[in-house]
Amino acid sequence: MEDKMSESDMTFDEKRPANLFTNVKLSTNLSADIANSDSDSMSIYINEPELSDDISEWKGMSMNEIRKGFGIYEYREHPPIVPSAKHTVLFRLPLSMHESPKPYPTHNIDKWSHGYVRLPCSAHCFYPIDQRSGDRSCRNRWDMIQEALLRSILSSQQLENAILSYNQIYAQRWNFTALHHFFSEVLDSEETAVFFQTLMPKMIQLALQLPMLLTGAIPLLKRHTNGSISLSQLQVASLLANAFFCTFPRRNSSNPQSEYATYPYINFNRLFAAYSEEKHNQCESVMEKIKCLFHYFRRVTTKSPEGVITIERRYIPCENCPKWNLQDQKLPSLHITSKGTIENEGAGLLQVDFANKYVGGGVLGLGCVQEEIRFVICPELMVTMLVTEELDDTEALIVSGIERYSKYEGYSNTFKWKGDFIDETPRDDSCRRMTSIVAIDALYFRQPSLQFKMDNITRELNKAYVGFVGSDIYQNNLSAIATGNWGCGAFRGNPKLKVLIQLMAAAVADRSMVYFTFGDTKLMDDVAAMYAHLVQHDVDIARLYSMISKYHQESALSDHSDFYCFLYNKSRIKSSSADIFAKDSKDTLPQRSKNVALNKDVVNKHIYEMKMTEEEKIINWLASCDDDNDDNAKRDTKDMCNEKIKNNLKETNNVNESGGLRFVEKHFVEKHFVDDTVRENKNQEDKVFYKLNKGVNSSSLKESITQRSIDDRDRSKNLKSELSLESAELNGSESIEIIKNYSVLEFHKQNPFPRKSGQRRISDDRDTSKKIKPELSLESSELNDTESIKILKDCFVPESRKQKSLPRKNGQTKISDFFQRIS
Repeated sequence: MEDKMSESDMTFDEKRPANLFTNVKLSTNLSADIANSDSDSMSIYINEPELSDDISEWKGMSMNEIRKGFGIYEYREHPPIVPSAKHTVLFRLPLSMHESPKPYPTHNIDKWSHGYVRLPCSAHCFYPIDQRSGDRSCRNRWDMIQEALLRSILSSQQLENAILSYNQIYAQRWNFTALHHFFSEVLDSEETAVFFQTLMPKMIQLALQLPMLLTGAIPLLKRHTNGSISLSQLQVASLLANAFFCTFPRRNSSNPQSEYATYPYINFNRLFAAYSEEKHNQCESVMEKIKCLFHYFRRVTTKSPEGVITIERRYIPCENCPKWNLQDQKLPSLHITSKGTIENEGAGLLQVDFANKYVGGGVLGLGCVQEEIRFVICPELMVTMLVTEELDDTEALIVSGIERYSKYEGYSNTFKWKGDFIDETPRDDSCRRMTSIVAIDALYFRQPSLQFKMDNITRELNKAYVGFVGSDIYQNNLSAIATGNWGCGAFRGNPKLKVLIQLMAAAVADRSMVYFTFGDTKLMDDVAAMYAHLVQHDVDIARLYSMISKYHQESALSDHSDFYCFLYNKSRIKSSSADIFAKDSKDTLPQRSKNVALNKDVVNKHIYEMKMTEEEKIINWLASCDDDNDDNAKRDTKDMCNEKIKNNLKETNNVNESGGLRFVEKHFVEKHFVDDTVRENKNQEDKVFYKLNKGVNSSSLKESITQRSIDDRDRSKNLKSELSLESAELNGSESIEIIKNYSVLEFHKQNPFPRKSGQRRISDDRDTSKKIKPELSLESSELNDTESIKILKDCFVPESRKQKSLPRKNGQTKISDFFQRIS
């Protein structure tokens, strides 16, 4: 029986293809169709699909920005086809253009096991036959299939009998009402005759050529595995022809314990049964789906396809998925439009299939939404149903190289086949059409509110991420995602949530996004406004994840508020708080704070993080003395500053063991302003600070640091008397007042000078000075509640004074005066 159909019998090319449906005029020459197709054919051209310039039809980034300067087909989504342990290639390499790939290996490998597709042409495929005597025997199933299909079949009833002859166990359970309705009510008698006399024999030829076209074993893409299969388009066509004639063994049982219970149905018997008078309107879409499939078989039996298809199952363990509360990426570029479709305007992008976990969904039943429509206009996708086990939460299926064969219009019950489609998508180096589809299945929610539970949010994020993440090889050359209302509609997902989930996943996968709302302009406007708001407020992925979590928590306690209103409010509060904090940390730095606990780290932060120019530091010191040009000034600034320095030295020397410490540290001056006067007085300054350090170590030290703004004139008038008074009253149980500026000690640490003979280095006392801070913390912890802490800190000069400081009038304080006062 195997020799009944030889390779020489395959005559798929014909000059005048059959015209099946009178409501659509098909070309009389397919080659002419391909060469002379015009814009009315809805072909995918090399040039970018045109979107209307009407601003109401799209928002966000333009398509030029989304494509980042690349042409439509300049992205590289998949690496070249190379056989490996995880990539099964069923045709011979290397490939030659304009020639159908040859099967590989050259001899048949028959694997009848759990890890591989059980092919109907296997020598191990037997079918039990009941004998008239009551005995049961087994026959090779492929022999039975050939006998049945090579008989004359001229009607749908004869086709039903042929199919049931090798599926006898289902003779009482299967029905072919949809198939019969199609030929009796949809097609006229002439069209029916054309089908059974012309197309049907070609389809039978294609199916029975399976052993010659497919010589290798097809592995199953099982759960929690990463693997790929590459087949030629002609091999796929033969497999689908066998699916049409329901030849695949063990794929018909609905028993949950059966071998293929976790795989989609592949035999077409369910499609042939998808009709009832009670659901007439719903069943009309089934008739249109059958038209699409017959048109596909007409095309591939008229001219053999020459391309290649790759099916990849991708699995990322949950523990290896992103930690969404830690992702600091910003939202990716977004183009959102109410016009166009994923398959047309999404040309060259990674196109999302809103899949069922059993890929294909209801394509062989009553289903006719996004996934089912894509499967019937690109029927080669249906081969995935043969090899793909149901998808788990962190798995996706990626198919590249598929071709589109049909035009259509409508959706669900309004779906209509509208004729031939010539797909002009170019091929890559591995002879695959540069169309990539990712199948990701969303969750179904009986209660829509459950989709905001964080377990479900995380699941959807992981699912989208697994589908969107690209190959490491082409990480810098990844296309955008073409998607839409994934998991909405029948699965009851909230499109406003699903778009954010997909944006977050795309951001982590480092892709832009093109989002189609399929005519919903309000959704387009709402999403575009929310996207702009989040971008404006610099919301990253982790923060958006947190806001969604808070929405779930708060909405669970009360009636569900509008999701986007909640996000608007939360993001504004966060941004406003951050702005206020940033402003306060700058504006309130010099202000007074009473009874502040001592903390050397806070002090250091306030002092050393103030970034000022060299001139500003000097001006601040001068301002703390007073302004010479102030008409109300009662004392000369030079005299006051000299008094301050004298008080410093006096207080330092008056420190005793039972008392506290009162010292003043002045702002340091950068070394390129230092003149010879400072160098000559180096020895005196060293001695001063040696005493200072010694006094600190011998005292019972209590220090507190805070901030207080004091009017320049009041501070200059009262500073000397206040220091003298408090110095006399200071003891171990009383308040400590510290006037702390940048010290001359700090100045010398950063600006060393040449030493004269016998002169000490500041660093010689470094060990002593390092003891100050620990003692500050230790002593400060001993302060009791009755002790008040006063801290005086020089205020910053207003910006207006800084700007006016450069031009000096006669008699105004000069920088050189500062050094004279020090001396």
